[in-house]
Amino acid sequence: MDYVIGGGLAAFIIYAAKKWNKTEKEKIQHTFQNIGYVVKDKEPKLFKTHKSTTHTLYTYHVPYGLVDDPKLEVLEKVLNKPVKVSFANGKLHIKVYHSKLNNNYSYDSFESKGKWIVPIGKTYDGSVYHDFDDIPHMIVAGSTTWGKTVFLRMLMTHLIENNPNGVEFYILDLKGRLAFNRYRNLKQVKAIAGDYKESANALKKVKKSIDKDMDYLRSIDAENAKEANIPTRKFIIIDEAGELKPDKSMSDEDKEYTKKCQQILNHIARVAGQIGYKMIYGTQYPTKEILDPQIKANALARVSFRLATSVQSGVAVDQPGAEKLECKGRAIYKTVDDYIVQTPFISKKEIWERIGRYENDPSSKEDQKTRKNTVHFG
Repeated sequence: MDYVIGGGLAAFIIYAAKKWNKTEKEKIQHTFQNIGYVVKDKEPKLFKTHKSTTHTLYTYHVPYGLVDDPKLEVLEKVLNKPVKVSFANGKLHIKVYHSKLNNNYSYDSFESKGKWIVPIGKTYDGSVYHDFDDIPHMIVAGSTTWGKTVFLRMLMTHLIENNPNGVEFYILDLKGRLAFNRYRNLKQVKAIAGDYKESANALKKVKKSIDKDMDYLRSIDAENAKEANIPTRKFIIIDEAGELKPDKSMSDEDKEYTKKCQQILNHIARVAGQIGYKMIYGTQYPTKEILDPQIKANALARVSFRLATSVQSGVAVDQPGAEKLECKGRAIYKTVDDYIVQTPFISKKEIWERIGRYENDPSSKEDQKTRKNTVHFG
């Protein structure tokens, strides 16, 4: 009798599993019904299924009048898998990934792609890179401890490793010069500023260099650095741009310095990108007041780590989502398209193992001579 009961229970479990353990396709179709993704009772119809090693792509014909809908984001919770929804050529594409991104990808797992091409991170479909010669300016946003400064250091490391004699850095480290002071003796670092006066002085030198390079380009009838075969690229890194916003507590002198900084940064954003000057504009607090419209309009690459609110995400990457990023180093990377990436991780120890050989000895007469044009502040 016990055997019969056990057999009946097993049969019931199998029956229930078939009835309630639905396939992905069935779950998606039921979700359409439950969220009202229909037009006059007409639902999307599955047109094609494509399976790969990383994902399954479901393509649907949709009734006229249906468009991409934010409510479809619920599919990620329904399927308990990463999902990317897109709408193109009148068809709905739902890409369901087989596994989630890891929470850590080492820097050395990324290939070197070229002089000014830097790794941004891993997506569900592979590695993503950014070419600073194609898109010269970048905004990097993110709340404290979520990966922004580690990312900036990684970019510096990669650019120095690939261009030890062809890259220069001007760094506005407006958190008291604590994040980048260690880099001050690298031969590639031409200035590190930690306050308003130092920042204004450093940027004045950048402006003078821009004017000189523009005169040279005009003299040879060239339009950009590539055409003129200029080998050097100059990166202006700002970490924390929010400090450049004039504040009532500032002295009149500091207000003038911040005003000068903003003027020159706007000039760099507008006219200097194609002549070899690249701006990386970092902030913890992306607001309309901090992200100057001219900088935002010309910084067509955006990287955002975790932010406090969807409003901040909207300012940083023109869409919500950064407020939902779930782990350190996870970011939204956006140019024309947008990606969820896990950015490369590199420790301080590894950074100096890779670039420490480019550090000058400040007590050496020879190094003092070679760095006579370098701006040292503080």
